[in-house]
Amino acid sequence: MTENITTKTLVGGRPVPSIVAVIPLYNGARYIEEALRSVLAQRLKPNEIIVINDGSTDDGPAIVERMAIDHPITLLHKPNGGQSSARNLGIRHSNCDLIALLDQDDIWYPNHLEKLVQPFMRPGRMEMGWTYSNLDEVDENGHIVRFSVLDGSHARHPKDSLFDCLSRDLFILPSASLISRKAFLAVGAFDEALSGYEDDDLFIRLFHAGYDHRYVPMALSRWRIYSTSTSFSPRMARSRMIFARKLLQNFPDDPFNNRFYSRDLIAPRFLERVMVEARIALRRGDAAMIKTSLADLAMLRERIPNRFGKDTGRREFLITAIIPLYNGGRFIRETLESVLAQTMPPDEIIVVDDGSTDNGPDIVRAMAEEHPIRLLEKANGGQSAARNFGVAHAHGDLIALLDHDDVWYPHHLATLLEPFVGSRPTDLGWSYSNLDRVDQDGSMQIRSFLSGLDAAHPKTSLNDCLGQDMFILPSATLISRKAFLEVGGFDESLSGFEDDDLFLRLFRAGYDNVYVDQALSRWRIFSESASYSPRMAKSRRIYAEKLLAQFPDNRRLAQYHSSAVIAPRFFTAMLAEYRKAVSFGSRDEAKMALNDVSFITRHLRLRLRLIVTPVLPFLRVRPIARVVLGLVRLMPGVARKVGGA
Repeated sequence: MTENITTKTLVGGRPVPSIVAVIPLYNGARYIEEALRSVLAQRLKPNEIIVINDGSTDDGPAIVERMAIDHPITLLHKPNGGQSSARNLGIRHSNCDLIALLDQDDIWYPNHLEKLVQPFMRPGRMEMGWTYSNLDEVDENGHIVRFSVLDGSHARHPKDSLFDCLSRDLFILPSASLISRKAFLAVGAFDEALSGYEDDDLFIRLFHAGYDHRYVPMALSRWRIYSTSTSFSPRMARSRMIFARKLLQNFPDDPFNNRFYSRDLIAPRFLERVMVEARIALRRGDAAMIKTSLADLAMLRERIPNRFGKDTGRREFLITAIIPLYNGGRFIRETLESVLAQTMPPDEIIVVDDGSTDNGPDIVRAMAEEHPIRLLEKANGGQSAARNFGVAHAHGDLIALLDHDDVWYPHHLATLLEPFVGSRPTDLGWSYSNLDRVDQDGSMQIRSFLSGLDAAHPKTSLNDCLGQDMFILPSATLISRKAFLEVGGFDESLSGFEDDDLFLRLFRAGYDNVYVDQALSRWRIFSESASYSPRMAKSRRIYAEKLLAQFPDNRRLAQYHSSAVIAPRFFTAMLAEYRKAVSFGSRDEAKMALNDVSFITRHLRLRLRLIVTPVLPFLRVRPIARVVLGLVRLMPGVARKVGGA
């Protein structure tokens, strides 16, 4: 081989640089002959044709050997190492001036080399590094999918700034390019650590080194793309992140010159694609892929800490739906179907079987055979424990809770996600909505239930959270997983009011909240539901004690959270619970309810204690209690009035 080959001239006597066609081959028996015939059919013939067998196990090399009998084709062999190493080997075996790359499943049109070589033959201000063209996309069988693919891409052609090269895929396809061998060697050839994005990596280095290039806005080749091609392989995903880390290292942010390559260009570019891969992994349940993609997401998000969750779009959030299940066989199918019907489906669906004894788990297993649903099992411990267990196994940035007997409307997630998108002065802890109340059979009872209650929405003060039930229903919320974990999740000692407790702690931790005054779900409430159970009454007492301990009165600051806000709230509820127990409950239930009333009375303001305390002994005798309760039926109103005085 000579040092420089220039053996052809065009009409007009202009010298034509010598060209080598380099084709890596790996199990490409189906396509290699068609690819080679497109090279042989060029109007401007290449000086050399080199095929590199990269460890093929099919008949591809035999096909090349057969064609080499009648045509000037050189076949090289090497162990499998990927396209980058195969191309580098082929290029090292030639001294031609220009390198024409062709993938084994792509095709050149007859004028491909003729058009791409012309810019190399004209004098220019800068040394020419490469030329490239538009191309047509074809499917596995060679049928046209799109003409002039690059016309529809967001990439700019030709490349006129480093920002263009870093912010998005270059869409300079190797099979559509012609490269100066001198420039190729000067920047270090293909990076053999890459088996995807090696082309972007090469052309960025050529651009950064100062080489000129030209774009031919004409389709000169056919690009074959299909599901089993290397563009969709796990190897491509790994290579993408190798390339991303390489760019982040080579192009660090430069605050002095106000150039934030990593923060504004590189990390956002790769974040979107990694998010897609994370979603695919979650829906497949591929543990290894989940682990890798989430680690990649964390690394990229660290590069844009001030952007993630504020200026980013919805595609950059993963959502996990968590459904605690306890003897909910009657409702769970409808509940899950409402999740699957979301206009913006969750990326992960977790059902936590909390020790069910009915057919609910079997229904979930059957649905999981056709849908990406994960069923976790645990001993019965209540909704709080089940939800925490689900969150501990979740991967989403946002947690969407749903009780096993509630239903989401189709736009539930899409609407609750909106507040998380866009810039905010304060981190958003949760969004929540209004809801429709339905009965056991799903028939409508009250539309936009929260609109008829005297509760503040959204929560803007501590008194909004302490003075009455918050009415932030878990099934109507979307919660930041980061915030949820930071405040410790649900209090598992509570099997009622655990939602109020959680959202109070989120509020106290400084997280913002957004209320959507639109019914986005259906809340099923009936006599057997948890809202009416003795367990709820017990949990109310635990929660009241917790609040009273956390927010004692402070006379020096004139803050009377316990006596003026918390105690009146629970006195009203506990007195109502006692009235119900006297009328419909057992003796033990009535006794427990009266103990709760006595307990909360001790925390009321003095003037209200003086009204209530003398009455309490009479309430211990059920017949007398019925009479007294009838006389003091207005006492809840009195309690609120006096407590707020």
